[in-house]
Amino acid sequence: MPEPSSNPMRTQPPDQKLKSHVSWSGLLESAALVGWLATLAGFLGSWNWLPELASHFRVQLAIAFALLTLLTLLGRPRRASCVAAGLGVLVNGGLVLWEARPVGQPRDPAGDVIRLLSINVNTANRRSDLVLKAIGQADPDVILLMEVDPRWMKDLAPLRTRYPFRLEEARTDNFGIALLSRLPLDEGRVEELSGTEVPSILAAVRTPHGVVHLAGTHPLPPGSREDAAERNRQLDALAERAAAHPQTSVILGDLNITPWSPHFPQLLRAGHLLRAHPGWGVFATWQVDQPWFSLPLDHCLVSPSIAVRRLEVGPDVGSDHRPLLAELAVPPR
Repeated sequence: MPEPSSNPMRTQPPDQKLKSHVSWSGLLESAALVGWLATLAGFLGSWNWLPELASHFRVQLAIAFALLTLLTLLGRPRRASCVAAGLGVLVNGGLVLWEARPVGQPRDPAGDVIRLLSINVNTANRRSDLVLKAIGQADPDVILLMEVDPRWMKDLAPLRTRYPFRLEEARTDNFGIALLSRLPLDEGRVEELSGTEVPSILAAVRTPHGVVHLAGTHPLPPGSREDAAERNRQLDALAERAAAHPQTSVILGDLNITPWSPHFPQLLRAGHLLRAHPGWGVFATWQVDQPWFSLPLDHCLVSPSIAVRRLEVGPDVGSDHRPLLAELAVPPR
């Protein structure tokens, strides 16, 4: 009786199997490619809102490329891989260092000194006690509060005695805003700039020797093409107002933009402003509970004649943002 023919589906010997193989160097090269796509996309942010999102993560990209460089050197380095990772560190790290350098620090700041405190309290945050504690420790002259609703304004009622000058619009949609001041406020108003649907506060803060034209604002985050366009219109309107007061302007608040966005230098140029800080630092304020993804979204922008003598990020107040404290020396008029 003839032997049965061999089964064509029979498993082949191990040495004849097709083996899938992913190399360590291949993984590193793929990671570097993704990093470079994000790096280059950030430079295209002025044309489209999607690549602009990548521009905000320069710190994270610089750290990621530094780790890739180290891992590549520890393995069997290919010259091209080392060069690609190293250049990624230089490009992203260079942009970070440029924005972290001290800016606008005069040799002998003089004039009236005022302290500004900006806090995005987060509408859902229930820790008004931490907010009140941070305000008490900072002892500011002017406070800008964002994302305040009627509950928040009720919880912060104890501040009314110390800060009698007030402008506010409490809302339930995360875009309520309030300005509390020890100093008198002239020409104060709440306004939706350039047809945007979120309020800003415009006021002239009266100091003993002159005024500071302050704009407190909280634009929409750029989560879609429409929201990004509305944010940019609001920033353009703020720049136009600042340019009308080139010696005494201050823009304060959660601007939902980082210094590495292509739209940020446009704001500074159009408004004749500086993102001034007296020392080195990135001043990341968001996210509090995810430090690896922290971004500098809260800003204090000033006219070049105003000296920022102190700028620091405050403590955790239960929000997804940390406070930003600025001490300004306003030149006498």
